[in-house]
Amino acid sequence: MSARGARPDAGAGGGERTLELRVTAPAAGGESIARHDGRVVFVTGAIPGETVRARITEERSRLLRAEVVEVLDPSPHRVPDRRSALGAPGVGGIEFAHVELAHSRRLKEEAAADQFTRLGGLDRVPAVSPAAREAVGGTGLDWRTRVQLAVDDSGRPGMYAARSHSVVPVGTLPLAVPELDALGLQRLVLPGLTRLELAAGTDGGAVLAHGRLSRTSAEALGAALQEASGSWSLLSRTRGAGRNRGGGARARVRVLSGDGRVRQRVAGVERTFAIAADGFWQVHVDAAAELSRRVVDATAGASRVLDLYCGAGLFSVAIGEAHGVPVHGIEGSDAAIDAARRAATGLDAEFDTARVERLTTLPEADTVVLDPPRAGIGAAVVALLCGSAARRIVYVSCVGATFARDAAGLVAGGFRMTGTEGIDLFPLTAHTEFLSVFER
Repeated sequence: MSARGARPDAGAGGGERTLELRVTAPAAGGESIARHDGRVVFVTGAIPGETVRARITEERSRLLRAEVVEVLDPSPHRVPDRRSALGAPGVGGIEFAHVELAHSRRLKEEAAADQFTRLGGLDRVPAVSPAAREAVGGTGLDWRTRVQLAVDDSGRPGMYAARSHSVVPVGTLPLAVPELDALGLQRLVLPGLTRLELAAGTDGGAVLAHGRLSRTSAEALGAALQEASGSWSLLSRTRGAGRNRGGGARARVRVLSGDGRVRQRVAGVERTFAIAADGFWQVHVDAAAELSRRVVDATAGASRVLDLYCGAGLFSVAIGEAHGVPVHGIEGSDAAIDAARRAATGLDAEFDTARVERLTTLPEADTVVLDPPRAGIGAAVVALLCGSAARRIVYVSCVGATFARDAAGLVAGGFRMTGTEGIDLFPLTAHTEFLSVFER
């Protein structure tokens, strides 16, 4: 029960159901937990310890979801919602916009501890440390090197409102590195487009336009990129004829200016990575350096390393440079494998394009590095790892729930978790990066 009985009231909207709730604990996804009439209430916009009035947005037999409409007893860790100051009121993806940055990390630690122990049955839970720029006084507002903008029917770019597909015009790009905000694309009018993908590299970047790119829109985007510092590419993505293997409409990408690649240099790594504009790269500006350094440390003493879900080869290259051992990377994207091969020139490294989930055996290695997508590796890959000759696994994950599930499988298969940590590579959002080591 909440304080004062969590009585339902008519909201200011005329008939909306609201509850007065005492918020008790953080939950995954940036929500907080309260209780009402024996049911869990997941509340957005609250901080544990607060008493709030919240509007019910979803009701099920065992749980409710609600969003704060009034804070009755605020937490000392509450700050004015940063989204308003950024000119982006109500946009999604900044779940801790109202929370002190340091306290948001403590809330992530508590949520991760619940996932690790309850879902994974693990006896080690991670502390969450800041990334480099936030550790020296950064605000957590300028780290995203990749941003997506929705474009409304009138051609105005913006961002989706929280838990909605309504497009909110924005004055700045929340959480983006200054290079992306300086492009000013959010102030253009781009009729015919449905979405923009922006990617910043070490010196320039790329913009990928989705939808029907008219001459007027192409000229406006091209002019903005010509005025920007560094080397920028402009690409257009449209639906082509036919269907892809997944049944969806086949996409066609055209490079309109530049070479279509985003170049990344990483502290501690000698080589430069050239990534396709729509390829995967770590989002936080410090993430590639932070993670590669930790992966290198965790793989010390290996004689042969298998890098699954290797992407453009970041970890493979860092390990090969640091340890001088053979590395074998596997990734499902041809474009990513091409980038990995270029970056690894001169190293004892080989790369193959394959879906890891479809492998029936694993190449020989005493150490395996994993950095899977949000869905994790799943039972089939867990079984492959447990049946392999690997003695050590270094698992990088951005989703606590799927990681905890996979970790439970690895432990059941004979591995021990010997170390784990969280790194706040997604400041002020609900996400956390984890790096854990398993040995047997």
